[in-house]
Amino acid sequence: MKPRACCAVVLLFILCGSEIFAEDSAKVSRKVDVPSISLPPLSDIPKADGVTRPAVEKLGAEPTVSTVSATYSVAKIQHAKTFVRSRAGLIAMGGAIDSINLSGKPPTTEKFSTVIRVKSPQRMNAPIEVAVLDPRGETALSSRGEVRFRGPKGDEVDYVIDWDPVPCRFSGDFQVVVRVGGQPMGTWPLKVVEVAANKAAQPKT
Repeated sequence: MKPRACCAVVLLFILCGSEIFAEDSAKVSRKVDVPSISLPPLSDIPKADGVTRPAVEKLGAEPTVSTVSATYSVAKIQHAKTFVRSRAGLIAMGGAIDSINLSGKPPTTEKFSTVIRVKSPQRMNAPIEVAVLDPRGETALSSRGEVRFRGPKGDEVDYVIDWDPVPCRFSGDFQVVVRVGGQPMGTWPLKVVEVAANKAAQPKT
């Protein structure tokens, strides 16, 4: 190829490349018109005057208190060797006692029974706790149960405890403490008397 022809071809390529570059630059620099979107002004948010935030509910954080409350009282406490039932109620066999014996080695209380008559106008069943305290205030005997009101009538019920013999180191003035439905009912006296052991029989002369 002749030199002039080569120069003409190179010049043609340069001109074509310049046109293509100019066209691409024009495409890149061309701005796209985007229509503007205007939003209407927002209305004022109403103020929460007089509105309180709802309280958060607590699950099991506070105990539920019943609106129904029952009252109890002890109408009578009686001790005996044993009691039997009759139409008139419980009868103390051998009569009522105000003391029990303490005998043997080690010293042991005798078997006896206690009747506690509980009164409640609401006639609601309730747990009952009974303890016999020695002169030092320590528990010598104890019992737990429930008083149950049966039948459509009557606001009193008898609770019977059959005490088994238990070792006891002290004699003297004991106290019977009663609680019904968690309410203290008071204390009642009970004597514990130590019985001397029988002397050995003297040999015959």
